[in-house]
Amino acid sequence: MSTPLDPQAPVRRDDHEGEGATRGTSRMEAFADGVFAIAFTLPIFNVALPSLQGSGAGFGARLLEGWPENLNYLLASMVIGLYWVHHHFSGAIYRTTGHYFLLATVLFLTMIGYIAFPVRAFTESLLHAEAVPDSAAFLSCSLALTSLTWLLKWTVGNAHGHVDSRLDPAYLARLTRRYRAITAWNVLAAVLVWLWWPVGITMSWMGVLAKLQPPETPRYLTEAPVIEGEG
Repeated sequence: MSTPLDPQAPVRRDDHEGEGATRGTSRMEAFADGVFAIAFTLPIFNVALPSLQGSGAGFGARLLEGWPENLNYLLASMVIGLYWVHHHFSGAIYRTTGHYFLLATVLFLTMIGYIAFPVRAFTESLLHAEAVPDSAAFLSCSLALTSLTWLLKWTVGNAHGHVDSRLDPAYLARLTRRYRAITAWNVLAAVLVWLWWPVGITMSWMGVLAKLQPPETPRYLTEAPVIEGEG
């Protein structure tokens, strides 16, 4: 059965044939938020507190020696946090979930749970010059793969009718173009990092920072739904 022609009509459990029971987004969002919360928290455990010795002289210097671990925490938190911000936004414009959309979401969350590791590999390699090109390539490729899984999640959700049908198709097309452009940028960075790593890794971080720009406000063809708790 297809999605109801009336966009205001309640969603049925059999709205997406061949994908099991159609459900709302609450459980997917709860699971995703749990993954994000754990991924966001884990990098702090890599920040070691130097041991205090004797009178404690030189403690500040030993704290400064741990700058790679602190940089890892900062950068990993930035990547995970910015993706969570955009995931939080997209959760407001999805209406349902289905089998293939959930599989694509799991792939994306797999990269969110993993991304702190290549960030750590990069920051810790900064003390070893010969290791930096390889760690930069590892991180750049990982960021590109994360972006690809985000685009896959969006593409599957949109193609399978899980995005709110009340939204303006032109608005959805603009979102798709934006996600494709950012992903293409990250993939290009992952290619260039093998040729000239400073350029590739810089482009990768520029792709991350692009997420500081807020997404476009949703545009609806009909009256916009009220926020939960306000209606």
